[in-house]
Amino acid sequence: MGAFAIAQNWFAAVALCVATGTALAQTIVEVIPLQYRNSEQVIPVIRPLLGRESSVSGFQHQLVLRATPAELAQVRRVLASIDTAPRRLLITVRQDADVVRSQREVEVSGSIGNDNARVTVPGSRSRSGGNVVLREGDDQLRARVVESQRAGSANIAQTIQVLEGHSAFIRIGESRPVRNRQVVRTVVNGQIVDRVVEGTEYVDATTGFNVLPRLQGDRVTLDIDPQRDTFDDSRRGTVNVQRVVTTVSGRLGEWIDLGSVGDSRSDERSVLFGRSSNRSDERRGVQVKVEELP
Repeated sequence: MGAFAIAQNWFAAVALCVATGTALAQTIVEVIPLQYRNSEQVIPVIRPLLGRESSVSGFQHQLVLRATPAELAQVRRVLASIDTAPRRLLITVRQDADVVRSQREVEVSGSIGNDNARVTVPGSRSRSGGNVVLREGDDQLRARVVESQRAGSANIAQTIQVLEGHSAFIRIGESRPVRNRQVVRTVVNGQIVDRVVEGTEYVDATTGFNVLPRLQGDRVTLDIDPQRDTFDDSRRGTVNVQRVVTTVSGRLGEWIDLGSVGDSRSDERSVLFGRSSNRSDERRGVQVKVEELP
């Protein structure tokens, strides 16, 4: 290899080292403290601003950046707009249940016939409802119509304060003792013996919700799962469960529907000279409202 070729290779190596050193000199490692947000909240926003040779990591309220001066300047501008004091929110969840039960009974009773034959249909002893009596001689027919309707509502509203971007949890409940009985089989002196063991366990019924709000201007996005349990007095130890798990979005100060369910049941029975019918209509709904506190 000639002296001229050696000189060319040497100058190329020096140029490569200078270029590499210049590129490394453009990358700066800097630690930026956060004022109000934690690193998990801002890193997803910061990462798209960096090039392939740059990186960002964090721990609690600090960011560690390896970036160019231009990228660092852009990151600081973005942090100035997002690393602000979180807004205080008041979240209200309303869970409603409306039940209407109606009952109708129609009954015909009386006596009809002649001296040779007579048919008598006894009626109930109840005098409630509307009664119509038709009489002609010894013949008498009596019609009784009973209609009743009961309506009831159970409305529960719960409120909790939370900072935007943070989760909150509220729950109240009741525990009731329920006696149970089970058969325990054991072996005594080579024989199988069954023993009845009675005990008491507690059944819980709770009402509340978990929520995580995120704000963007005057709109809020919620990850929320309200739940409402009620004891079924007709079946001891049974709990009726109502639960919604969803993500919704709406404006601050407005009620947002999370879901509703309706249930209608009817039962008709026919007997001799009479008929009875029962109907039950039930509607349950869940709504949420988010308000900003000063």
